[in-house]
Amino acid sequence: MRAWALIAIGLIVAMVAVLGPPMVQLQKDLNIAKTRNAELERVVANLKTELDAANKARTQLQGGLEEANSEITKRQAEVERLSAELEKAIDLAKDANARNQQGNPASEPSDAWQPQ
Repeated sequence: MRAWALIAIGLIVAMVAVLGPPMVQLQKDLNIAKTRNAELERVVANLKTELDAANKARTQLQGGLEEANSEITKRQAEVERLSAELEKAIDLAKDANARNQQGNPASEPSDAWQPQ
């Protein structure tokens, strides 16, 4: 019986001798992997923070752009209105000038044009 016990102990010692160094190396590799994982998690967190900041800035810029586009639309409408008003004024001035050239200086030009 003692022989079996010695054989069993010998096998255990041999297994530890054979498997021990790879297990130690495996543990070191695992620790390195954990360290790299932690670094990657920090990088991901920083990138998420940067992405959130960029999204916020984009949202603010888009709001400003929409506001500017709205203002441009208003100004274009104002330009069109003023252009039409100027056309009326030019036409009235031409009509008044034509009447004055027809030799009727006694008639006053009608002031139909009123600024809006």
